[in-house]
Amino acid sequence: MNYFDKNSPLQSLIPALRDLLTSPKAFFAELPGAAFHSNALFFASAPIFFATFISVPFYGFLLWFLLPVSWGLSLIGLWVWSRYMAWAVRTVAKGKLGNANSFQISAYAFAPMALASIPYVGIIGVLWNLYLLWAALVNRCKLSSGMALLIIGVPTIVVIASLVALSGMLIQLFPQLGQV
Repeated sequence: MNYFDKNSPLQSLIPALRDLLTSPKAFFAELPGAAFHSNALFFASAPIFFATFISVPFYGFLLWFLLPVSWGLSLIGLWVWSRYMAWAVRTVAKGKLGNANSFQISAYAFAPMALASIPYVGIIGVLWNLYLLWAALVNRCKLSSGMALLIIGVPTIVVIASLVALSGMLIQLFPQLGQV
């Protein structure tokens, strides 16, 4: 298996993506431990930049100027998710998963989110991301399928319900939004 190395990013990015996308179970089962966040941070930046550039035809050039903001917010969200996942594996599943390893798993699973900025195709990237997170928890952390599904599914459902509630509130406050 090939993994990303920040010291040779151009030589390691494509082979790492290929192995991740063609055999995710083996990829996560053999994933070496991480002592620091640096490789994962660099790897997670690639899908963010790619998503920004491929979204220009759909949303315009304004996104290029928002790249630092989207990059920062995406990495913060990824960090928060990885902290939650490490906590859930340690507390709920009574397993072992450190913060650096959790961030590494989250960063690799984040790769399909490069598709998230493409209208109607983005849902595939989101579902693929959730599958890769599940595969990582099952194959790297040795959790049962049900426990991994619980750790990933509960916050996903909470986020979806919150977004639906927020949308409903915005439509109630601003009826013109519902007429689009």
